[in-house]
Amino acid sequence: MGMTITEKILARAAGLDAVTPGQFLDCKVDQVASMDLQGKLVFNTIGTLGSDQLFDPARVAFTLDHQSPAQTVAIADVHAAIRKAAKKYEVKNLFDVGSGIMHVVMPERGLVLPGELVVMNESHTPTGGAMGAVVIGVGQTDAAVAAALGEIWLVVPATIRINLRGALRHGVTTKDVALHLMKLLGYERKAIYKTIEIGGPGVAALSMDARFTITNYCSDMGAKSAIFEPDEVTLEYAAARAQREFTPLYSDPDCRYEDLIDVDLGALEPLLACPHALDNIHSVASQAGQAINEAFIGTCTNGRFEDLAAAAAIVSGRKVAPGVRFVVVPASREVYQRALGAGHIATLSEAGALVFPPGCGPCMGEHSGVLGAGEVAISSGNRNMKGRMGSPDSFVYLGSPQTVAASAVCGVITDPRTLAPAPQELAHA
Repeated sequence: MGMTITEKILARAAGLDAVTPGQFLDCKVDQVASMDLQGKLVFNTIGTLGSDQLFDPARVAFTLDHQSPAQTVAIADVHAAIRKAAKKYEVKNLFDVGSGIMHVVMPERGLVLPGELVVMNESHTPTGGAMGAVVIGVGQTDAAVAAALGEIWLVVPATIRINLRGALRHGVTTKDVALHLMKLLGYERKAIYKTIEIGGPGVAALSMDARFTITNYCSDMGAKSAIFEPDEVTLEYAAARAQREFTPLYSDPDCRYEDLIDVDLGALEPLLACPHALDNIHSVASQAGQAINEAFIGTCTNGRFEDLAAAAAIVSGRKVAPGVRFVVVPASREVYQRALGAGHIATLSEAGALVFPPGCGPCMGEHSGVLGAGEVAISSGNRNMKGRMGSPDSFVYLGSPQTVAASAVCGVITDPRTLAPAPQELAHA
């Protein structure tokens, strides 16, 4: 019996010829990362282990992204403690305030590569699996052990295979694919501690930005990891950024999947996750007309260059509706600089958007546009449980950047197909 990509990567990391689902492994990691919410605790835990050094300072990274820039003195003190500890342990990659979100920055900087095992101290870690890597989220203790020793214990997950076929229609995006998969698999139900492997003929037309959106959503389906089959798109992206050598791996034709799901991309329409559950999925058309107070584009789900470009194409020549706050937070400095150079930041600003420094923004309800009681937001983010973006009495709808942008200028939830530019116009955006 052959092995899946994930099984092959874990077997290599464990120094074994083969592994099977359910098997316990002691694996060597290729990269470790943590962020501001947990980084100080990770460093403290490393200290309690009695370690005075990291297994490889070039393979341990920290980002200051969730509470960035610091909005309180207490958080500023946490950031200062992380900077001090990073200097003490000679961390080579400290991505400070304004660098961007860990799940966007790490692949951009060539620190998540095909065939690798990467552990990160954050819940949306499976995002990096779009690189053809096994990227797993862990708690502070496991992250500290991995950073100090370069090892982690894991159980080999079973794999659910998603076959994408066909092509997305105008106005439909991979955010809608992710929402469709959430509807099929549910919020932390059918995919708990599974790997979601994505492939099929429909993948070839998807950019890396588009792929990251799908893998990002898999964590809230309960998945341990998510992974795309590496192809020419993956390898070109990786080769341009890699800080070390890498070897892509592929599933064997006779590997075993726990489940196979076929998705016809051409049959999908713009979707929303409605309050207050990620799997409360409905069509945008069915919710059209719902008044909003805030529209937010950003996060590790949809704050990338193509997301800002698509939003700018929709709002170009239009203005944000009266009474609506249109918040835009680029997911990284690279994204911001590219969007600035392409004129998208200017277009968004001219329409009335508030453009914030790269980072997580209001996604977790701490700064840069949180919601008050009774307010309604439409967000390109990934979570909409009560209180996620501010008041527990607020309401959050989740949709694509195109849906968010269309809603921002109309003042109500709007199907982006009614405003979206034609494909040939978007190609020149």
